[in-house]
Amino acid sequence: MKDIIKNILDIENKANKIIDEGIAEKQQLINQMNEEIEKMRADIQTMVRGKLEQLDNQEKEEAAKSIERINATAEKRLAAMESLYKENSDEWVDSVFNIVIGSDAGES
Repeated sequence: MKDIIKNILDIENKANKIIDEGIAEKQQLINQMNEEIEKMRADIQTMVRGKLEQLDNQEKEEAAKSIERINATAEKRLAAMESLYKENSDEWVDSVFNIVIGSDAGES
């Protein structure tokens, strides 16, 4: 009878040891998965930061190009206005002068 009880206790001890090993292995797997999840999170955050920086740079480049186009258009218009002024300034001055003094250019 003592042998049967001893065998039962040995079996119970072995079962408890197997259970403890299983629990330890489960915890190790959980820890590994948590580490992998954190690594994935860090990788995703790095990727997102990179994409945001890329988008920011693209927007800045587009804004710079847009400003250049606006400035070029403004310079062309200003040059056209200056040319028009140079061509017509004497005529405009005479017209304004004649309006101010009350005479018509045709009356001279």
